[in-house]
Amino acid sequence: MVVCLLNCPYCDSEIVDEDATFCPKCEKSLEPEGELEQTALDVPQKRTDLLLVAALLTIIAAAFTSSMGYLAIDQYTVALSDLSFYPGATASEFLGFLILGVLRIVTSALALIGSIFMLLRKRFKISMLVAVLPIVSVLGTYIIIQQYNYAYITILVFSDLPALIMAIMSIILLLKSKAEFI
Repeated sequence: MVVCLLNCPYCDSEIVDEDATFCPKCEKSLEPEGELEQTALDVPQKRTDLLLVAALLTIIAAAFTSSMGYLAIDQYTVALSDLSFYPGATASEFLGFLILGVLRIVTSALALIGSIFMLLRKRFKISMLVAVLPIVSVLGTYIIIQQYNYAYITILVFSDLPALIMAIMSIILLLKSKAEFI
């Protein structure tokens, strides 16, 4: 005895198999359209490790720039504590070290906090901004060095080069993985 469970909504032929998802006669889907759309949305998005690498590169670049910021503030305090070591120098001549240190530490702290957004795959624009911050810090350093005529430019070129490269790589990886953000 064959029991007819339902009829095809398109061709009205009898469907015997209760688990059928397609009509055996017209081969159209028997699932309601809402369910098809729902199952398509439930498919998890493919995740790559690019965002993890971008976040790690941003964290390392921020560590580089913050360490240089600490050294700049240290240089400022040493210079102020013993102005006699620098004959004819005034405290205002060392203000660039303080500005440099604060700039680097603040941008590094923001980059570290912002890299959490990368790891959580949230807020692409904020993640992109924090990936740019180490570059801003490096450029700010060069402007301050030039403004105050400090003789440390060659040292900074070599010390800032890794941070600059890592920040640029982080930006490239973020752009490639933009679709992974919520």
